[in-house]
Amino acid sequence: MNHHTGREIAKFLAGIAFGESVGHIWLGTLGTHLLPLSLTTFTFTATMNTVCMVAWPIVCAALVWYGWLAQANARRSVTA
Repeated sequence: MNHHTGREIAKFLAGIAFGESVGHIWLGTLGTHLLPLSLTTFTFTATMNTVCMVAWPIVCAALVWYGWLAQANARRSVTA
């Protein structure tokens, strides 16, 4: 896999991470009455959602940096 393909995958995953970020922020602000959420043997608690509210935006920012911004920085240093 070359760098271009990796960056395209990062762009795609950034969209998924953004959706997860928005969903968890919504769940933490307007959907608190839905927590804890039990799915068969797994229970998603408010504490787990708080961790996700912090982690997903960080993951999204890292993927955006790699997918778009790191590419621009690399081009700028080559042309300089």
